[in-house]
Amino acid sequence: MNSVNISVRFFSTNLWNLTEMDYLNKNKIKELRNAIKKFKKNGDVDMVIRIKAIIAYLTNKPVEKIADYYDVSTRTVRRWIRDYERNGIDGLIIKAREGRPPKLNQDDLDQLKMMITEDQERVWVARHVYQLIVNLFSVIYSVKYLPELLKKIELSFHKAVHYLVKRNEEKRSEWIKERLPKIYETHIKEGWRIFFQDEVGFQTEGTLSYSWGPVGEDIVVKNYGRHGRVNLIGVYEVGSGEFFYRTTFLRGNALRFKRFLCCLKRKFRTDKILIIADNASFHKAKWFTKWWQGLNWLRIEFLPPYSPDFNPIERLWKWIKKEYVHNQCWSSKEKLREYLEEKLSGMIKNKQLYIGTMKRELLRLKSAFDNFKIPFIWNEHLI
Repeated sequence: MNSVNISVRFFSTNLWNLTEMDYLNKNKIKELRNAIKKFKKNGDVDMVIRIKAIIAYLTNKPVEKIADYYDVSTRTVRRWIRDYERNGIDGLIIKAREGRPPKLNQDDLDQLKMMITEDQERVWVARHVYQLIVNLFSVIYSVKYLPELLKKIELSFHKAVHYLVKRNEEKRSEWIKERLPKIYETHIKEGWRIFFQDEVGFQTEGTLSYSWGPVGEDIVVKNYGRHGRVNLIGVYEVGSGEFFYRTTFLRGNALRFKRFLCCLKRKFRTDKILIIADNASFHKAKWFTKWWQGLNWLRIEFLPPYSPDFNPIERLWKWIKKEYVHNQCWSSKEKLREYLEEKLSGMIKNKQLYIGTMKRELLRLKSAFDNFKIPFIWNEHLI
């Protein structure tokens, strides 16, 4: 009888303990599920996986199955369980690992960045930076690691650009804010067609550029070893996309510029033409200036000195060279001229080839006017 009572009492005690453990696990699981929401919101995927593994353990899933499901080792799962039982959810948080102190502290990195930034009239490559660090701080880095270090201090490897030190920023500002909007506002209303003008040259040996080709093989362009040049003078009308040009083997001068303008007049048969040109010396020759100022159908305005970026036709020259000239050479300047005439005449017949590229110049010009609250007025020729 006594043995029966002992057995009943033992069974009752185990049942009570089991119920209490289930209750505790239920509260823990609830707490863990709330924690999952927080870590999901923070984007901490690793913590979400750890917590889900602990929930699986508390619901009596075997450690081996948990490890297989989350693609980790059983040793890792057991470590998670041990850390959780010791410190709760905080025990699952990944602690920052202590590594070796950096070779250069933040002040050193700031000094390095300042020296590279201030000395721009030279080429900075990894081996030069390596030598600078050795000389300044007596620290040695792997040359292969240096690009990563330089990116961390917000430096990048890119091509240098020229800045024309003779630019007069005051005159440039006056031109884009006042002079150019006034030219358009006044002359468009009076029926003038406004063309941007410039000259460009093409060499028979061509220019080389990047291109897709077979891996590990050079892209070979035949060079005939003869130097010749074809010059081109042209005008571009922003908005309509009208492009007019003439080619020549001779260098530009005031007489050829005059002949070109006469050809332009015959081409468009308009009563009023306004040319915006750069400050080339022959554009301002005394006899030429006297000639055009005596005409009632021609006016010429000049861009600020050293301001090719204000001339939209410069973008067209870049497009022509990229589309038709790069990676090609010609045996003579006659062959080059024949090739250019064919390509440019076809280009004029189909403006859609280049109008997308030149649309940027149209929008840039319009945005300049909008910025200063001056309407960009179009005439009937513009589309």
